[in-house]
Order: sequence, then structure tokens, then C-alpha cells
Amino acid sequence: MTRAARATLLLPALAAALLLVLVSDATAGAVQRPPVGSPDPRQMVLGASDLGGARVTAQRYYRDPDFPSVISYERELESARVGSTRLVAVDSEAEVGTSAAITASFLREFERFVGTKAGRRLLTQAITREAEGLVSNVRVGRPRALGVGADSFDVLVTLKVLGLRLDARVAAFRVDRVLGLLITMSQPGGRVPRGVSKRLAGIMAARAKAELVPRSTGAPLITGTAQVGQTLTATRGSWRGSPTTFAYQWQRCDGTGLTCVAITGAAGDRYVVQPTDVGARIRVAVTARNTLASATSVSSPTAVVPEIAPPVNVSPPTISGTPQVGQTLTAQGAGTWTGNPVEFRFQWLRCDAAGGTCVSIPGATAGTYGVTSGDTGATIRVAVTARNGAGETTAVSGPTAPVT
Repeated sequence: MTRAARATLLLPALAAALLLVLVSDATAGAVQRPPVGSPDPRQMVLGASDLGGARVTAQRYYRDPDFPSVISYERELESARVGSTRLVAVDSEAEVGTSAAITASFLREFERFVGTKAGRRLLTQAITREAEGLVSNVRVGRPRALGVGADSFDVLVTLKVLGLRLDARVAAFRVDRVLGLLITMSQPGGRVPRGVSKRLAGIMAARAKAELVPRSTGAPLITGTAQVGQTLTATRGSWRGSPTTFAYQWQRCDGTGLTCVAITGAAGDRYVVQPTDVGARIRVAVTARNTLASATSVSSPTAVVPEIAPPVNVSPPTISGTPQVGQTLTAQGAGTWTGNPVEFRFQWLRCDAAGGTCVSIPGATAGTYGVTSGDTGATIRVAVTARNGAGETTAVSGPTAPVT
């Protein structure tokens, strides 16, 4: 067996040692999954198709005791290829942290540690200890900016296995609250170009963003009756990606509900149907935003807003109370109407003893009326005016007995 072949057989153990020292000392423990509705780190790590059909050797969910994460996922592959570069092992991890601030702070501390002589010396000693008898001439390079988002960096670790030089690149980056970690290891005597590390980290970062951006999982809904004067109310719908703000825009669509335009000024979660909406359908667009991006989801359109006519009185208002000076008369509701009135106005009337020849009583426009001495011998009626978007109609109660 050649020296290179013997070295290759030792590499899985070496890769495990590097992972243990450089990335995480997490233990799998009980099988875990991400909380319902949270980003799934499994969707963010590298797969066999990213690496020329590499063989997946291990994968798992876990929690990292060194990083306050909601959940993490790791996938290890071997016999990988990126273009013309052959890799003996690749490990990718995505860790969904509890906040973007915590993730950024952890990443900066990691880079600061690797950037010190003492830190690199400790890493060198740890790798040598974990891979005792396998490696020699371990060198941990300085971190260099990777160019995959804020605070990303790359560290080259070089070592020898049975006298053959190997590259092991460690890349770390973040996308909002997701921490990405990547280790690539060359074939014995090979190299890992820095561009390979950046390319693979870029794939992971794009997948992390796709998991974190707002994504609709249920369209907004409209409640209420699509008739002039009526109020429609919109829900947000359901979302992934933890949106922090929501914006509403009501739209007027044609009778088929297909061609829609924004209604000027209609930007809240409620909308009062207008006369200009007659013959149209109404829908609402909800835009969800977080720190990474925004996304919009639209509701189904309402039924066609029907033509309307002024309200029609079905039964007139009635009056309760005793028609005596000093007593209070009350309009018992506004009567019964069709046409969906949106407003009612009251006007009390003073009429002759037979209930005719009525005149408005100045200032008497409430739902109640206090009888005065000026009403003696007269009868009292109440007029109720109902209004909708098409106009208004007035209905008058029957007269009281003459005031005594």
C-alpha cells in the first residue's frame, strides 16, 4: 500500500479530531428537531449533489453547548469534489441562534480567538493531542475575511499525515441569527483553494437566507360584507421567517378578480367599502418584513360589490314614554330598514292634535326628547333618517297622544 493510500485511511479519524477541536464539542444526546415554525438548519447544510455526488457519512440535529442555539444540524461527507478540486472530507454545520446579536458576537469572539498567537497555539496543541500519532507539523493560519456576509472569515490549517501535506480550511459566517461553519479537507498532498471554501460557504449562506426570509404559509383572509358602507377586516395570514412588521394594501379588482390596482389611502387592516367599488371585487395584500427581506401575500377577492339604492324603511320607529310636560319620550330604535344603512339621524317633530302639520323642534336631534310646556295640546312624532352610500331616506313614527 502506498504512503498516500495509508494516509487516506487515517483521514476520517483526523477529520473527526479537527471537527472536535475547531468547531464544536456538541453531543447529539436525544434526537431533536427544530421547534414548529422555526428555521430548519437541515435545509442549510451541504448535500451530496453540492459536492459531485459525495458520500454522506453522518448527519444529525443537536444543540451546541458552546453557542446558545435553538437547534443545529451537521452533515459530514467524504470523497467530495468541487470542480477540479478533490476533497477527502467536508463537514457543514448550520446553527440557528437565539438572535442575530448573539450570533454576531459569537462569530467575532471566535475570530478574535483564532487571531491571537495564544489561540492558534492552543488549537495546534489540541489538534496534535486529538490526532496523536497521525499528524505532525500542524500550523494554524491567521483568519482572513471570507467575503460571505458580515464578519465571515476563513482559517487555513496545514499539517502532515505520514509525511504528506494536507489542507484543512475552516470557514465561519453568519446570516442574521444563523451561524454557518464549514470544514474542507484535501486529499493527501493536495490543496484546498480558498475559492472552494468561499463557494461552498456561499451556497450555505444562500440557503440560510431562503429559510430566514418571510414566507407565507397561509394567505390573509377578509371578513365582513362587501357592500358599500360596510367595513372589511383583514388578517395577517400565517408566515415563517419571524416577520417583525406587517403592512396592508387594499386593492380594487375587476369583476373577475384578476386585474387589481391599489386603492389610494387604504393601508390599514380595515377598509370601508366605497361607492366607487360597486361592480368590483376587493382584496388585500399583506407585506411581511424582517431584517433580511420582505414578502407579500394576497387574499382571495371578495364577492362583487353590488349596486345599491337608498335605504328602505320596513317598519317605522316607535315612541315610548308619557306625553306630559316634564316627561321624557324615547325613540324605540330606528325602525327596521333594508339597504344596510350606515348612519341614523333623529329629529323630533311637534304636530297638531290630529298628528298633522308637523314642524321640527329646534335642537331636538337625540334619541330622547324632554317634553316642555310649549308642547301642551300638541302631539309629538320622531323622524329617523337612514343613510347609506347611495343616499338617505326618512321614516316618521306615529304621533303620541296630545301633550297634557
